[in-house]
Amino acid sequence: MARLTLIIIFLLSHIMFGQTIEVPLDYNDPSSKSFVLEYEFGAEFNPQYPTVVVIADAQQFYVRKGRIKKIQEELFSDSINVVGIIPRSTNLDLRKKVELHSNASTNWALAYKIYRSFQFANDIHSVVNHIPGDIYLYGQSGGAFLITEYLSLFPYSRVKKVFIGASVNPVIENKLGIIHDDFQRAYLSENPLARKRLDTILKDGFFDRSLVAGLFQRQNFFVELSELDNERSKLMERLYQRDTSYIADLKQEFQIEAINNLFDSEDGIPIRVRLSEFINPLIDHCNIEQGLFYPDIENSCHIAQPLLDYFKDRNQNISSTFNENTFRNFRGDVFILSGRYDHVADYRTSIYLGGLLNNATLFIANDDHTFKSLKSEGHYSKMIQDFFFQSSQNWIQKYTSFQWKEK
Repeated sequence: MARLTLIIIFLLSHIMFGQTIEVPLDYNDPSSKSFVLEYEFGAEFNPQYPTVVVIADAQQFYVRKGRIKKIQEELFSDSINVVGIIPRSTNLDLRKKVELHSNASTNWALAYKIYRSFQFANDIHSVVNHIPGDIYLYGQSGGAFLITEYLSLFPYSRVKKVFIGASVNPVIENKLGIIHDDFQRAYLSENPLARKRLDTILKDGFFDRSLVAGLFQRQNFFVELSELDNERSKLMERLYQRDTSYIADLKQEFQIEAINNLFDSEDGIPIRVRLSEFINPLIDHCNIEQGLFYPDIENSCHIAQPLLDYFKDRNQNISSTFNENTFRNFRGDVFILSGRYDHVADYRTSIYLGGLLNNATLFIANDDHTFKSLKSEGHYSKMIQDFFFQSSQNWIQKYTSFQWKEK
């Protein structure tokens, strides 16, 4: 009877798709200020269906007000409730309350306090506790990492199923001594001329090192995997030749200036905070004195530099919420989708992550960070739905043509 009453009250309060709950600004200090956290349904809530909560973190933009209906149509079905938590990083009321800017400088201590993963994970828990019925979670990349951080804090939550794709995990990466950025081992080590030219380019300084790193990092998103080595060599040649016209065109194509402007705006503050958590376990690889060049890692370090400098100057550490010992206690079903040629989330960390759980299934796709091949004909969304709705594991056989097999 109590459960029925809860569902009736919930339904009456969810006539509209957009909903709100009041949560603490800082969950470590519940007596601190609060703000209104928003979440949105893709369709009218049906108590007979499970609910999948779509998770994005501060450096992702696909979960926004008015978009959950589209997300439900693209990734899920009509036989499941879909909820998107509007990240606190986009909340203008919160931004006003915390007053991050003072005399044109950012209060990085305050920014870290309210935008670190601990707060995002507790926001997830607040919403999960507010929705009746079985709960599923979905997230990709940074959102996937945030889910693992949430489950580290709340391994005994009501969550039954979890689908994570391209899950970043710098904590595991650091523990295993591996590097997700393959530029050094897969390209430079195979191209002695490129290595020599890069040394000249960086020593010469005609193009700023951060720009060089940014250009090579953005290639991973704009260039097809089959053409990546050729395009890397082409870019290296143009940098070596000081081809300013080519570099200017590439900066525009790769949206370099737009990205830099975003980071320098108020919208960039929570992104820098989140990236500082990503990169801190790998900070030793940002040491340019080693003579190594990891574009993705250097680019992340450059973005997170204000946070890194702030904590370094005060001899304080940036800590991760992910804890494998508590994460092991989660007993729900987890599907881990990894890309063999992912330049952000190394597939080997996914192997380790799956090994921590009793009920995990790992699928290593012959694909990249965005799963272009799987998504090309809707196979990605079908895989998600199969995991959520199929009771046996036989459905995985449908995707063997997309699975990576070592040769």
